[in-house]
Amino acid sequence: MLGMEFSDSRRKPHFLGKVITAVVLTALCIYILKQSPGFGGTSVFSRHDPGVTHVLVTGGAGYIGSHAALRLLKDSYRVTIVDNLSRGNMGAVKVLQELFPEPGRLQFIYADLGDAKAVNKIFAENAFDAVMHFAAVAYVGESTMEPLRYAIYTI
Repeated sequence: MLGMEFSDSRRKPHFLGKVITAVVLTALCIYILKQSPGFGGTSVFSRHDPGVTHVLVTGGAGYIGSHAALRLLKDSYRVTIVDNLSRGNMGAVKVLQELFPEPGRLQFIYADLGDAKAVNKIFAENAFDAVMHFAAVAYVGESTMEPLRYAIYTI
């Protein structure tokens, strides 16, 4: 033990090998992730295609929003539904997904429009041509009990 220091040269190559392995594996993971369809805006929803109109339907899991999404899909629009499901029904979205299973036609994003960070991310990752805003809290009885909540969400 005498004369053996922490800077023993026998340990350096082993440590250096681990560092090199970690760097190579990290670079490989980044490369593989960049090739995946959802990375870096390569999704069909993130680009403008000629002749295709991409419509954001907020509240698209609700009664009116899901019917608007249905009409848009029947008319060959690309549709993104954003809903927090507080009033909407995931069953309505599933029906639309079953009716229009083709890739690039319909996407559902679970998000609350009151979350600015989530909304910014949605707009950063998608190329919308139009927005149809149906998201709402709209129960009269509840609005008299919680008026501040309704004031915040009324746009």
